[in-house]
Amino acid sequence: MSGGLATSFALVVGLGVATDITFADILKQVTIGMAWLSVLLALFRVVLMALERRAPDAAALNGAELPRYTVIIPLFREAHMVEGLVEAMGALDYPADKLDIVFACETVDPATTRAAQAVLDPRFRTLVVPAVRPGGEPQTKPRALNAVLATSDAELVTIYDAEDRPDPMQLRRAADAFAAHPDWVALQAPLDYFNTGDSWLAAQFGLEYAGLFHVLLPAYDRLGLPFPLGGTSNHMRRSALDAADGWDPYNVTEDADLAFRLAVGRDRIGWIAPPTREEAVARLRPWMRQRSRWLKGYLQTWLVHMNAPLAGGWRRALMLQLTLGVSLLSVGLYAPVLVVLAGLGLTRPEAVQSVYLGALGYSLLCGMMVGALGAVRAGKPQLLWHVPLMPLYWVLMFPPLLRALWELRTNPYHWHKTEHGVSDRVPAE
Repeated sequence: MSGGLATSFALVVGLGVATDITFADILKQVTIGMAWLSVLLALFRVVLMALERRAPDAAALNGAELPRYTVIIPLFREAHMVEGLVEAMGALDYPADKLDIVFACETVDPATTRAAQAVLDPRFRTLVVPAVRPGGEPQTKPRALNAVLATSDAELVTIYDAEDRPDPMQLRRAADAFAAHPDWVALQAPLDYFNTGDSWLAAQFGLEYAGLFHVLLPAYDRLGLPFPLGGTSNHMRRSALDAADGWDPYNVTEDADLAFRLAVGRDRIGWIAPPTREEAVARLRPWMRQRSRWLKGYLQTWLVHMNAPLAGGWRRALMLQLTLGVSLLSVGLYAPVLVVLAGLGLTRPEAVQSVYLGALGYSLLCGMMVGALGAVRAGKPQLLWHVPLMPLYWVLMFPPLLRALWELRTNPYHWHKTEHGVSDRVPAE
């Protein structure tokens, strides 16, 4: 999604220079300012890349000191994933008597419910979320999370998806970090894809996540800036969840929304190193569906929090724009502007000035550098071969945005479910 902002500035300049309309000079001056802003945003990414990842101070709690932990695993039409989940959750290094692992199943999905209820391990329990009532809350993941939260008495809460394979030490490291940082209300563990070799799309997805979870989020943590949580492997204090009234059942990216509701005042969101292995979507059609849901949720979250953007302090307001706002703007402008610039280059090359192409190139380069550095830090050097094609991957995000905009008007709470267990690869790759 990097580079879209710079290309939008180049488009406005191109149109202003190429036409004889009276406000062309105004457009040009405005665009010059916007181009400088694009360069500043790219420089900010350079600063983020220069910050070394730092593991948080840990309290090294012993078994008796560890708090009770609820692990929520929302399932829908995923009976085939239960066996692998039991194995992955069973590998967690955490006292069994302090671990409450909950399969959240839907009433309309009896097959998954039966598979979950067949698990005899006392650490696991199944909660069947009541059926949706006419005029009631939609059937969404956050609705299921809230249903589990109402039955939990744990001090800490986390979420894993059906395909997740967390590092066995992740819960302990999260508990240690919370004990050492009383001001942390939530923290995020990295998400790493185990099937980046499935397709070009999966490799690009891997680069995107490597840059996000191994470069940007650790840097935000170092700077004390809030950031959107990922949909899984985010860990929260129960007290903070209660204060925020849990998750918004109407938001289809409940993780991003919750992050900005949690990060108020001096409360912080942190980062820890032990990762969770996930399955990347490797085919175009399901990727488009998943991405449209994410972008729709980003739009929902941005619109909701812009009702009172300064309510939680300047850091929260700034990061709302630098994460959600800039991402949405970049996705919306990047692909159309490339098309227009290509047309201008062929028909009116004098309209495309080198200074704006330089701003565009610099912004794109910084985005690619984030992905490359993330791949190195994530221990996935094989992804470096795919870095040159990252700008093409960013183009693909435009059609999902159009769908997201349409659904925001026509079907705002519809949840495009991502199918898990598709890849033939195993997390031990």
